[in-house]
Amino acid sequence: MQRRTLIITASTLTMVTLLAGCGASQSGGGTTASQSTNTASTSPNTSSKSMVDINFWAGHSSGTLYKALVAETAAFNKEHPNIHVTFTAEGATKKGMAAFLAHKSPNVGMISTYAAQTFANAGAILNLTPYITGKNGLSQQQIQNDYFPVIWKDMQGTGTNQYIMPLEKKSGVVIYYNADMFKKAGISSAPKTWNDVWNDAKKITALGGKAHGIAWTPMIQQFFVMTMDNGGQVFTDSSESKFNLVNTGAESTLQTLRNLVKNGDIIVGKGYQYQQDFGTGDIGLLMDASAGYTYDKGSVGGKFPFDAASAPIGSSGKAYNWINGASVAMFNTGTQAQKDASWEFVKYLSGPANNTYWNEHTNYLPLGPAGKTQMQSFYQSKPGWAASYSNPQDWIMKPTNTNWSAAKTAMDTDFMKALNGQESVTQALKNMNAEGNKYLSGQGRL
Repeated sequence: MQRRTLIITASTLTMVTLLAGCGASQSGGGTTASQSTNTASTSPNTSSKSMVDINFWAGHSSGTLYKALVAETAAFNKEHPNIHVTFTAEGATKKGMAAFLAHKSPNVGMISTYAAQTFANAGAILNLTPYITGKNGLSQQQIQNDYFPVIWKDMQGTGTNQYIMPLEKKSGVVIYYNADMFKKAGISSAPKTWNDVWNDAKKITALGGKAHGIAWTPMIQQFFVMTMDNGGQVFTDSSESKFNLVNTGAESTLQTLRNLVKNGDIIVGKGYQYQQDFGTGDIGLLMDASAGYTYDKGSVGGKFPFDAASAPIGSSGKAYNWINGASVAMFNTGTQAQKDASWEFVKYLSGPANNTYWNEHTNYLPLGPAGKTQMQSFYQSKPGWAASYSNPQDWIMKPTNTNWSAAKTAMDTDFMKALNGQESVTQALKNMNAEGNKYLSGQGRL
């Protein structure tokens, strides 16, 4: 494996478009699967006049995530003999709006949290507040038990309206490491701080040959976490409406990353190349999201032991983590009976029992205290999975600003230039700040 550096240009970065393509048919039926669109449906339990059929779209079309959704849908159908859900592996964020306009939307869809307000403004999804506060809703005690305050706050829309429920949340920073390489490099314990991570990476690179400390596909959100851990600022305030990246914490963090890239302690790749590199046995550490664990494990394939460490602590003494993941919404379609059935399914998907099943198969995070309690024994038996969980009080939720993705993409060019040594750290941060704010405010267009 050769040392390499990736230079990303603006033309290689794309933005998710909501109005993309038309949805699939809503017809139910037996279990089918295809490469382009996977549909899974357990056969109806009985031929009953009271059976209510609804459709569910989610974008996980393969692997462990797809299998877990199929199993969850089957379990719901078994427990609710008068409701039948057909699950289709279709991205509701990308295709849900067009499907709604064509009167072909699903009843329930997994959508990106930031997209909820756009769907709501178009009348495509329902306000869930009447369902949450209704007789078949959730009490305040249930909400407190089932959801951490930071998670529930993330679900709130404009005014008193709420259009989404929590579904899946993953941590953006987990450290996975090759235990054999740690032993060869004389490293006796897992990294606890960012300084530990950087020092361990240097020791592994020093082994020579094909060895490198870290394989990384640079993600700005991970840089943001490092910056905050080191006492720097990312946004001007908690509203996350304006960037403030020109500060000492951001500068020192980006300079450290730049030096590590320059010295070959971090090799920069693209996409999921870092997972493939890790599987070769030549990489010491990964900075990955919790949901990447099952894929990292698949890449390793049992060739060597690897372990995990929780989000590292920075010079501020804090260990923040970037939290994101899809939510679940009810589309504005169907009969009242279908809407009531959809709410029953949404509650089931979002509830702690089902959430625990999902987390224990995908390495996503418990949504609240009840789920965390249910997962205690699981985490004790699987410390590699437990490393994904960190203190919810230090969770940084992905911004719900509809312009967030465009802003992040606009900053990528200068971020990569700084890492690659093509632009000074100070100038890169100034440019990132200006470009990010232009797009976050809606003044810029990709």
